[in-house]
Amino acid sequence: MVRVAVVQAAPVLFDTPRTLQKLAALAADATRTGAELVVFPEAFVGGYPKGHDFGVSLGVRTPEGRDQFRRYFESAIDIPGLGAEFIGGVARDHRLYLVVGVVERDGGTLYCTAAMFGPDGGLLGKHRKLVPTALERVVWGQGDGSTLPVVATPLGRVGAVICWENYMPLLRTAMYAKGVELYCAVTVDDRETWVPTVRHIALEGRCFVLSACQYLRRADLPPGYPTDRLPASQDVLIRGGSCVVGPLGELLAGPVYGEECVLAATLDRADLVRAKFDFDVVGHYARPDVFRLEVNERPMKPVVFSPNHAQPTPGLTLLGVAGRFAVCKLPPDSAVPAWATAGDVFSVTRTGDELSVVCREDVVPPGTHAEVGWRCLRVAGAMPFTVVGVLASLTAPIAKAGVGVFAFSTFDTDYLLVKEADFPVAVDALRAAGHGVEGAGA
Repeated sequence: MVRVAVVQAAPVLFDTPRTLQKLAALAADATRTGAELVVFPEAFVGGYPKGHDFGVSLGVRTPEGRDQFRRYFESAIDIPGLGAEFIGGVARDHRLYLVVGVVERDGGTLYCTAAMFGPDGGLLGKHRKLVPTALERVVWGQGDGSTLPVVATPLGRVGAVICWENYMPLLRTAMYAKGVELYCAVTVDDRETWVPTVRHIALEGRCFVLSACQYLRRADLPPGYPTDRLPASQDVLIRGGSCVVGPLGELLAGPVYGEECVLAATLDRADLVRAKFDFDVVGHYARPDVFRLEVNERPMKPVVFSPNHAQPTPGLTLLGVAGRFAVCKLPPDSAVPAWATAGDVFSVTRTGDELSVVCREDVVPPGTHAEVGWRCLRVAGAMPFTVVGVLASLTAPIAKAGVGVFAFSTFDTDYLLVKEADFPVAVDALRAAGHGVEGAGA
């Protein structure tokens, strides 16, 4: 069993130190419910300035709006940074896993981020919102695929998706493919349609969904906050609706509206398997022959600096090395045996943990700790050290094809070993990546 809690509360807008103190108090409250994982809403640290337009209309910005953005920018936190360290300290003090919606500052840009912390206080990962919604795009940048973590923990595999990202089917599918079990949906969406949304996600992904929404009142707004875009009669600006949902779409706690609260629930991890008996959207209920999703997880930097001397990796030619090879492990203090150097191609590496030998499998004595049945490819020609990314350009397409590879290098070139059963797949992957493969027969 796993005990979880979702927090429904408002930050202290434009006052991050007081917000962090409130976070610490709420985390302590959650601990008293027995919670091991606690989820805070979207933009809890840094704030969600509902109704604020920052002086923007089409083609127009104002000096007042720029100064309002400066104030918002100063309320954000850096990751890593002092604010993140404080949240990590709260996790450590209470031995909690924490998922917290924050406004993250990076350079001159703000991001809506979900940050995940472990009970040792360390940052486990962060997710930046891929697509801010509507006017959010004025103040928040877009995340990329490099921040889509699903973190393995003793409680289960934890991931976070922010507000209307939950309406992006392909993002949800990526999370399911990463094996998310504790799906943290942090939000400020308090509409009637939100709870059906997260119930659908739980049912679709056969996962637990922990949905944490803010609860914000007009009284929570700081002095001077612009309210002309808010209905004068509206006292509650974000009404909540936090809940916890089981993997068959059943409500385990909440939804709760109209108050700050810490909402706790006990999860039976066995329900995850029970739920996938008849539906696994990225497993037995998938049709990869009809539909496939490709996710780009590379950081998309606007500027990449390369050393002047670096040369791009060209398409390479690989030559098949006849015969079958073995990878052997011997005790670290062993003498190098004569058989290890008997063939025409071998590699010997000694570390404090082992003596590792790559050689032809027919010279390996019976009883040796060895993996046999490897086919070998050699990169043709001599590779100067100024050519970068050679191994990466070879191993990446093989790995993408789902094939394991063992590599070793000499002064001039590189060798790849692939198990015989996977060798045709590896060769096809290398050719598809623009490399030539010759002499790859038996």
